[in-house]
Amino acid sequence: MDPVRPVSIGALHLPGNLVLAPMAGYTQRGFRMLARRYGAAMACTEMTSTYEVLRPGRKTRRLLDIVPEDRPLGIQIFDVDTARLADAAAKAEQMGCFCLVEINLACPVRKMLARGNGGAQLRAPDAALGRLDAVRRATRLPLAIKVRRGYDDSPQSRQNVIDLLTGAERLGVDAVTIHGRTVEQVYHGRAEWDFVYEMAARLGIPVFGSGDLSSAEVIVERLRGGPVAGVAVARGAVGSPWIFREAIALACGETPETISRAERVQCMWDHYDMLLDELGEYTAIRVMRRFGMFYSKGLERAREARVALGRIKSRDDLAEVVREFFE
Repeated sequence: MDPVRPVSIGALHLPGNLVLAPMAGYTQRGFRMLARRYGAAMACTEMTSTYEVLRPGRKTRRLLDIVPEDRPLGIQIFDVDTARLADAAAKAEQMGCFCLVEINLACPVRKMLARGNGGAQLRAPDAALGRLDAVRRATRLPLAIKVRRGYDDSPQSRQNVIDLLTGAERLGVDAVTIHGRTVEQVYHGRAEWDFVYEMAARLGIPVFGSGDLSSAEVIVERLRGGPVAGVAVARGAVGSPWIFREAIALACGETPETISRAERVQCMWDHYDMLLDELGEYTAIRVMRRFGMFYSKGLERAREARVALGRIKSRDDLAEVVREFFE
């Protein structure tokens, strides 16, 4: 079987199995569009609270301002309140711009855990299944969940995730993304893919693997390493959206096209312009500070470029840094 291939999630049919994972602070519309340009088959919004879906303020309305080119697009939501989760999923379907609803049961951020959100829900699989049952009944959209391989490394934590995933399949959840770290690991240490492969073999629904997908070579290796339906690429794509193009070429037995300086610069400017259109100059510049640090990977003076990018305050500042370090 080809490592890069079409995949179906419920009634959603995707032309490929490389998707861009949602990342808070990174997967704005501009970055999603760039990932699509280079071969990502689907993207998701940043993780969004049900409050923001049901009672959107100005910031959320901008977040959910979807353009036709930014599709297929999933929405990732979180909450511990069953009724709000169900209502937000129904609202997402009514919006008409989303192809999928994903429930986040994986986030390791301390603030989320303190409120029982994200990865904290892996400690109580029965309660999580009750919420998923309500969401499944509330929407006809394909339903996915994102989990980690456990809250910690204990056997009970591992069994909790197994019980959650097998129960989710029985309820009609259409796909799952499994990050190979525990919640307690946050983003430290190595992502363990053995559990991802084990669950991919056990479940009858598509399983996407995530964690440590840092290069095209690793992506193809993970796709060939076990029966996963696809991969959800997160940090490996930040500042390197061409990682999707490179992985597709490798999977086809071709030599990936090396990113040129000119293309890297054009990609940065396209990214900034899309951020500007979506978020306005103030926020666009601040987002580019974060991304610019990743765009500098592989440059001869990468460290100096990162320092300079961390100080930009305007488009002119960005242009000066690009001229000095990137062109």
